[in-house]
Amino acid sequence: MKRIKVFFVLFCLLLYLPLYGQNNSEIIGHREEDICWVYDQEDNYIFAIALAVNVGDKYIDEDNIEYEIIEVGGNKAICKKKGKVDLLADIGPEFTLQIPLAKEGKKTVAIYHTHNDESYLPGPVNIDGVGEIHEVGDALKEALEKKGITVVKSENLHLPHDGAAYERSRGTVADLVQEEPDIIFDLHRDAIPRKDEYLKEINGKTISQIRLVVGRQNPNQKVNDQFARRLKALADEEYPGLIKGIFYGKGVYNQHVAPHSLLLEFGTHVTTKEQAIASAQLFAEPVSKLLFASKGGTGQKENAGIFSSIIWILGVTGIGVLIYLLINEGSLGGVGKRLKAFFRKELK
Repeated sequence: MKRIKVFFVLFCLLLYLPLYGQNNSEIIGHREEDICWVYDQEDNYIFAIALAVNVGDKYIDEDNIEYEIIEVGGNKAICKKKGKVDLLADIGPEFTLQIPLAKEGKKTVAIYHTHNDESYLPGPVNIDGVGEIHEVGDALKEALEKKGITVVKSENLHLPHDGAAYERSRGTVADLVQEEPDIIFDLHRDAIPRKDEYLKEINGKTISQIRLVVGRQNPNQKVNDQFARRLKALADEEYPGLIKGIFYGKGVYNQHVAPHSLLLEFGTHVTTKEQAIASAQLFAEPVSKLLFASKGGTGQKENAGIFSSIIWILGVTGIGVLIYLLINEGSLGGVGKRLKAFFRKELK
């Protein structure tokens, strides 16, 4: 029984430790009052996003130009241009678009909504309950299932739309992880009051672009970065302009719970639900290709990223064990005696 208690404490520590030092009340997101307008050092407009923006955050735009935030003041930020990036350069030639993301056999994608109330014009842009973003999730689910992918979609509500929403949705993510998904998507819409920020014509149809969001404050950041880059590279090949960009924010977004987790923004509140649904239907294609790609290499780079995540988790676990023992024993000497006694008993 004591061992069960210890492991329960450690599990809780792993879920919540990444949030320490982060003020969640500042990371509500996806409301007009959360918008940050980003300009370069020559005062040229680069992009805007209705999420918290911090120094050190990065952005890869539609044309794969990378920027880094160097200054933030109020609702305006300054970035420096780092240049055009090769989305697959850091992944390596042995880990190309031809290597499947998922294991052999059944492919599973999990979908949920942290901000359930998010909706689009011409109706209310926020609905107290199930907003239109759920219909966008339904469209993505249907499109993926048509491609032979199993989809587990949660309809759990995490209202209200406040700074604690991500804490409430963390339980939903933990439940979805039990289904062993290959990918986890948290679907949102942005809150920029400019529809031209997201509208794009693809194959003669107007759709709202999709932005990928990667959290920088979690052990899966490297794996999720590689995942986002591969996904955008595939989308760029199939439907140029479908992916608006990749934002790397100083946040967790519950992406520490499992690898291959992304926050997706389907349009903004002044685009329409129909335009978001159209983009969701297109988005299923690069996701499917990523899951079902024929093997052509070893995937060593991503395996290394997952390995580093495991090392991080083991390190946190070790710290948790030491803290737990120190609290119970009252001194480092007592901790040493407890560990010696434990290993003598277990190694008999």
